Amino acid sequence: MTYIGIDIGKSKHCIAAIDERANILLKPAFVPQQAAGFEQIAKQLRELGPPDQVKVGMEASGHYWVHFFNFLTEQGWTVELFNPVLSCAQTRTHLRGRKTDKDDAIAIAKALRDGGYNPWAIPSGEHAQMKLLCRQRSFIVSELSNAKRRLTGLVDLAFPELPEHFSDTYGKAPLAVLERAPSARDLLSVPVKELAELLHQNSGGRHGETMAKKLRAAARKSIALSQDCHALRSSISLMIEQLNFFATQLKDCDKQIESIFEKIDDPIEAIPGIGAKNGPVILSELGELSRFKGGYKKLLAFAGLDPRIRESGQWKGTVKMSKRGSPALRTALFQAASMGRLHNPDLQAIYHLHRHEKGKNHRVAISHVARKIVQIIWATCRNKAPFDASKICLKTP
Repeated sequence: MTYIGIDIGKSKHCIAAIDERANILLKPAFVPQQAAGFEQIAKQLRELGPPDQVKVGMEASGHYWVHFFNFLTEQGWTVELFNPVLSCAQTRTHLRGRKTDKDDAIAIAKALRDGGYNPWAIPSGEHAQMKLLCRQRSFIVSELSNAKRRLTGLVDLAFPELPEHFSDTYGKAPLAVLERAPSARDLLSVPVKELAELLHQNSGGRHGETMAKKLRAAARKSIALSQDCHALRSSISLMIEQLNFFATQLKDCDKQIESIFEKIDDPIEAIPGIGAKNGPVILSELGELSRFKGGYKKLLAFAGLDPRIRESGQWKGTVKMSKRGSPALRTALFQAASMGRLHNPDLQAIYHLHRHEKGKNHRVAISHVARKIVQIIWATCRNKAPFDASKICLKTP
């Protein structure tokens, strides 16, 4: 059997081949991320043997592996994906601590030969689409938050008294006011009748002339009244455009996620703390649960909720969460745990046990609730069974 190791890079990949005795059959060489380079390496692979006599492994670095992986699988090769942490661990055994792309390629080939690993399963179909959309949604939410923070700073310079009059500074009514009059000075030039009509239209009738007069009075006494900067007004207008743009994108993204989530028809949404927002994230990041063998603890390890134990001789380190795997999955599980312990008495009891009776801090107590939710996901979603509240017991894994 021949073992091929591929270290993935942005513009080029390093490939090496060994036999069962770790003799090098193909010295580490670089392949450009181009169609011609792919064809060249396919020719070399065929010379090493037929697909049933050659095992290929590559590390899943970012998204750079996708095109090369698809090319090789289309050519008939079976390719196994590795977590980059595995190749990194292999290269740390080098006596001089050397680490290069060539060393990584050989390390991946040796790991492929030695076994004892779980290859990374690639999400497919609706799960793959939903994962891509959920990660895009996370990016949009992050950009939306950045835009809101930026707008807050600009409003503090142009009209710092404005937010005091609205419960939500980024609501439709205050943004409409800022769009029409980006500063305190600009607001004074808007007639009360026009301002009242603007507020009425953008607040569902809650605000009108009374609010318009309050805003005018605040503008007259504003500490920023002397502020008359065209660049500031322009910046506020641009940020409002960005807010509206990201809000529209978020709405479109949510519709697509909801549509795919309904097609999958998974019972995960019935689990306490899991809803229409974090449910698709958890489901898409986990993928098909049938690929996890050996119980729910495999799910815990995949989510990075398993304990990291470090001991040597008489020394025992602090037991901490491993935090391996997808940060998006872990965040969604913690969000589910936070909501679940507020609305479900059984999950609340688990939180109370660790937070108040055992004296753990809030985050540790929440992590125990998250572990319980993973156990519930395993029991419910793997078998497509309805959620059974009676199976939530106080004992945590």
